Amino acid sequence: MKLKRILAAALAAATLVLTASTVSADSIFDTAKNIDSGKKVTKTLDQGESMDYKITPTEKGTATVKLTAKTNCCEFYVYDADGNEVKFTCDATLGNFNKYNKNLYWDKTSEVFKGTLSFDVKANKTYYIKIKQYSYAVSGDWEFTASFKYPSEEQEPTALMTLNLKKGDTVQLGANGDKASWKTSQKSVATVSESGLVTAVKKGKAVITLKCGSKTQTIEIIVE
Repeated sequence: MKLKRILAAALAAATLVLTASTVSADSIFDTAKNIDSGKKVTKTLDQGESMDYKITPTEKGTATVKLTAKTNCCEFYVYDADGNEVKFTCDATLGNFNKYNKNLYWDKTSEVFKGTLSFDVKANKTYYIKIKQYSYAVSGDWEFTASFKYPSEEQEPTALMTLNLKKGDTVQLGANGDKASWKTSQKSVATVSESGLVTAVKKGKAVITLKCGSKTQTIEIIVE
């Protein structure tokens, strides 16, 4: 027997949990790659090589880069879209930071630098990040791991609710606001129509995502 329930998801007012340089910014505009919030990358860099990324936050806030560098010295820079340097802070748990020349020094007992670099960002502005192996370091391959996080509407939306259904059950979801759209993470488990009607297909879990304007919410569906 099918079960029909009416639920409303109010998203209209929801808030998503959401000095001189030694490096030229000119080339980073060509080499920087987009990096999503929550992503982690690992690369090996030789003497003077760099890893360049760009981010475009959708909200005002703070961006962070958690960096682990197996090297004796490296450099960190942030630029705005005009090529101006952006000030950042460094919380080093292994090694030290020289704020005058942007150098990150290793902890000699572990031969590793580890810390979090943070800087303020504005909504819908692009920022360029350069992590560079120190030019005068001993030649060789050095491993760098960086994790990026910044305000983004795609970033970890908070689950509005969890619903337990049986195969064949239907649930009518609603949204307060115009231009609401729905999608499911697992069509084989639960489908959702353009109007927000969810149908339980088979045992498993699916996440229904509601997007209303710039706001996003998720509803977890568990089919028993």
